[in-house]
Amino acid sequence: MRPKVFVVEGRNDANRLKRIFPDVAVVTTNGSAINIEAVELLKELDATHDIILFLDPDHAGERIRRLLSKQVKNIYHAFLDKEVAYSKNRKKIGIEHASEKDILEALKDIKIVSHESKSDITHTFLYDMRLTGNKDSKSLREKLSKDLKIGYVNGKTLYHRLRMFDICQKEVIEVLK
Repeated sequence: MRPKVFVVEGRNDANRLKRIFPDVAVVTTNGSAINIEAVELLKELDATHDIILFLDPDHAGERIRRLLSKQVKNIYHAFLDKEVAYSKNRKKIGIEHASEKDILEALKDIKIVSHESKSDITHTFLYDMRLTGNKDSKSLREKLSKDLKIGYVNGKTLYHRLRMFDICQKEVIEVLK
């Protein structure tokens, strides 16, 4: 088993993880303006470590997730539900604001990226299941993504995540029942 390195956005997120797991290895991206040094470090660590992206459930976190997924091979994803990541005044969102219980729950369902997906998900299937192109698609996607623990998704991202995590039509149908 390879050692793990968590990738978070900022110092406060890293401190939050270290309070729960004092010996955890953490790399910070310093926000959405991910610096080239962090990317190079992660590329080096990729040879010997499993990289776990544990980013804020917001637009900036999704942007970093997309960028790093293209650069790093041995990558895993952990998703924190948006509703548990808000600050007390509900003006900020991030890992740093989540409870220990919610962080531990999110880390129970770490997803590995499948580079050779066996998923049978198609755009037609997503449309037929009313997950895209329908009035109620957004609410169905929210339910599905929450139950599958794949983070917030729009239609395009849903297609890519289902395939990336090797999730098949049968699993989607079961969740939507």
